[in-house]
Amino acid sequence: MNSIPSMDRHIQQTNDRLLCIKQHLQNPANFQTAATELLDWCGDPRAFQRPFEQSLMGCLTVVSRVAAQQGFDLDLGYRLLAVCAANRDKFTPKSAGEKRFSHCDVSSHSSLLQTLCL
Repeated sequence: MNSIPSMDRHIQQTNDRLLCIKQHLQNPANFQTAATELLDWCGDPRAFQRPFEQSLMGCLTVVSRVAAQQGFDLDLGYRLLAVCAANRDKFTPKSAGEKRFSHCDVSSHSSLLQTLCL
């Protein structure tokens, strides 16, 4: 019987969940719940492990695109991007250099708006 090793299963389940979160982030009605779940998950350093990076970056791309739009939550989007920016040393150089992180070190919403508009 072919069994998927537990670590591979965990990685797949986590990436599947991140894909689901990414979809929910695109809808104003679901943004708060999805972004809060992602923010909680990013509070654990294991969130920034390489097997999750592509899925996490997909979520952050959505957040950076929609958070400033009406019906979404700019403050929550800022907090999420700031947490990830603070951990960008754990990302590959390509992801760490993404423009969405370029202004997150400054704690002001105008900086986030610049980031979101890039």
